[in-house]
Amino acid sequence: MIGSRKSFVVLAASGALMLILVYQAGALEGPKVSEIGNRHNLSSLGWSGGALADNTSLYRATGGLASTTNLAGKQICIFCHTPHNANVENQAPLWNRKFSLQTFSRYSTATLQIRVNSTISAPGMANYGTNWAPDGSSKLCLSCHDGSSAAGRGLGDVLRGGPIEMMSGKEYIASDRLASFNPSTNKMKTGHHPVSFVYNGTVQQAISSARLNNGFQLPTAVPEVKLDKNQKMQCTTCHNPHQNQSDDGTCYETETSNVIVPCGSPVTATRKVVPFWVYGVSGNASTDHDAVCTSCHDMKPKPFYP
Repeated sequence: MIGSRKSFVVLAASGALMLILVYQAGALEGPKVSEIGNRHNLSSLGWSGGALADNTSLYRATGGLASTTNLAGKQICIFCHTPHNANVENQAPLWNRKFSLQTFSRYSTATLQIRVNSTISAPGMANYGTNWAPDGSSKLCLSCHDGSSAAGRGLGDVLRGGPIEMMSGKEYIASDRLASFNPSTNKMKTGHHPVSFVYNGTVQQAISSARLNNGFQLPTAVPEVKLDKNQKMQCTTCHNPHQNQSDDGTCYETETSNVIVPCGSPVTATRKVVPFWVYGVSGNASTDHDAVCTSCHDMKPKPFYP
């Protein structure tokens, strides 16, 4: 009897271990920022299996294993952070880059309730009025993704008094790239989720009451989807700058296509389905993408009243 009980315990423990392994196997995270394949690893070196190797990404520092003149380019964190002499404006996290000087247009549509609803557009509420400008983590992201020449504010410029030497023209995301938010692309105004606005209970109720088909909720369905300390929706609500937490191997077939294929096959497939997604558990990019969106957007059908 005792032997049977021991066998049962062993089987139960084995089953639990198998469930853990299956769960972990399903969570296909992308490479960490210290690894090759992570687009935010801008070092001239990459880590592969514990050994140093050349990073073949075009968005990287110059130099390599034998370089003695570009030592900063061999580091990883220095492109964004520095422990000394940091840019801490607006409580930036030891930022090693000067902020963008671009003037960004706020996201705006005829039905955007955080803009047109007087209940939540009052000062101190959504803070999405005429003087709006991206702040918080969104402002940090835009210091590289503004599509503007980085002259005078290059990568690593704060600490070193001069930028880290990068591949030609790769010290910022050029305005012709999909990841660029240069004002000339108009993406911040019409082609991107609004950011840097307060999203508290009052705002949530006002938005939901104005929409008959789909309601809105505060991000609670997926714990990783978070507002910042000021209750604002920011880029980091949906994106993790250090690692894609979902399937990192699926891309759209071309820059303009929505057909999903393995990244790099064909070679035009480089636009990831979930770029630096903050959540991943299913191993399926589309499922994880939807889980992040439905954390705030209640997509259940509701009665429509004309």
